[in-house]
Amino acid sequence: MIPNRESDAARSNDALRIERPQEGEGNLAWWRRLGGPTGVLLLGGTSLVDFRVRFAQSGLRNDLTPSYWSLCGVLASDGTILSVPLQPDDVSDVPRSNAVRYLNIEDMDSPLWWPNIAVVRFSTDDLAIVAEAARLADRRTIIDLPELLLAWLAYAWAAVDADNPLLRSKGVPSAALVAAAHSMAGIEVTPGLSSAASCPEAIWQAVKWWHEYYAETEALGGGQPGRVVPTGISGVRQESAAILLPDDPRLAAAS
Repeated sequence: MIPNRESDAARSNDALRIERPQEGEGNLAWWRRLGGPTGVLLLGGTSLVDFRVRFAQSGLRNDLTPSYWSLCGVLASDGTILSVPLQPDDVSDVPRSNAVRYLNIEDMDSPLWWPNIAVVRFSTDDLAIVAEAARLADRRTIIDLPELLLAWLAYAWAAVDADNPLLRSKGVPSAALVAAAHSMAGIEVTPGLSSAASCPEAIWQAVKWWHEYYAETEALGGGQPGRVVPTGISGVRQESAAILLPDDPRLAAAS
């Protein structure tokens, strides 16, 4: 099992609400309809690599089912996403950028490839979090994201005898970026899990179940400027993880 601890909360966070996508609505339209919220973007994909990442996090769920989420990133108001996808466009750019890529929510518009989407917030100072995430693209000495990238690619591809990296406290690279950026701003986003083993599911669980911990910290005066009890919105189209093959006829119909 993945080492973690559970929250004592008896009920889930009321500030994490469901906003189901409308019929035929893509992720970009969903995001815009809800006002273009900023914070941490969570995505659940249907590629083979996404499926493997979703399955790897099942040990953090009481029902042992795959996570809804496979990728996350810091989302700015203009739709820019700072993230570390497991499938980089240019492998030669990985060392220079510490594996950090600038994406856009428009790139993740397809509900076929990205059926699950959520935006959660741990801070009111979004600009500070974006700035810290951007710093990490030039600070490999703070966190070595290419090392995590290699570990997860080996697992996703079932290379040699690669096991689940979370069992060795090697976090999902995109979640490690999110956690490190928030930590540099004095905010913890995975209180139930070692920060070294950050993953999208742990961030989701923090918002859903650790709200009392954040509220108590604020009441005791231990909060950081800009820190808030987490809030969020989610639109989950695919609760059970499944793989979308490149020759799926639905892709041709959607093009």
